[in-house]
Amino acid sequence: MSEFLHLDDDPSARRLAYLGAALLILIPFLQAGQQLWPLQLSDIRWRFQAATALSSILLLPFLGLTMVTMVARATENTAISRVAGTLAALFFVGLLGSMVLFALDALQLKSIVPSQSMSPFQTMSLRVVLATAIFTGAFFILMITAFKSSRARRPATSRAARPAAAPDAALLVRR
Repeated sequence: MSEFLHLDDDPSARRLAYLGAALLILIPFLQAGQQLWPLQLSDIRWRFQAATALSSILLLPFLGLTMVTMVARATENTAISRVAGTLAALFFVGLLGSMVLFALDALQLKSIVPSQSMSPFQTMSLRVVLATAIFTGAFFILMITAFKSSRARRPATSRAARPAAAPDAALLVRR
């Protein structure tokens, strides 16, 4: 039988997991930034497009931060868990603010959208608001999870601290 991977014992696996998580977090923002460059914060249509683009990439950063949190909690690394919690808190606050600004922009844009484009505009607005609301809640839960500290410390689980099983421990003896 093979043993399960223990992240405490394998720094290479931890580094690989953190690298994969960093890529999941950063790459979608680089791709969205490429679409949205140059910044035109004063243009309401650009802000609507930016909110649409950014709301569609939130899954991968959420999965990346979840991966960081899970590895940090598995290895009882409170510093990295707090960093992940802080990033999740920044996402949470940013998404709350962006949802309010998006709603205000959508109300303002509604007056200049042609009547034949109203249905797609409303559908897109609803999709952005729903996606943003769902991920706001998800990042809030992730923030709480990352900041939770374990009440009772688990005993050391490294291979050196684990007792070795006897070679015949799996045998059953009949009388």
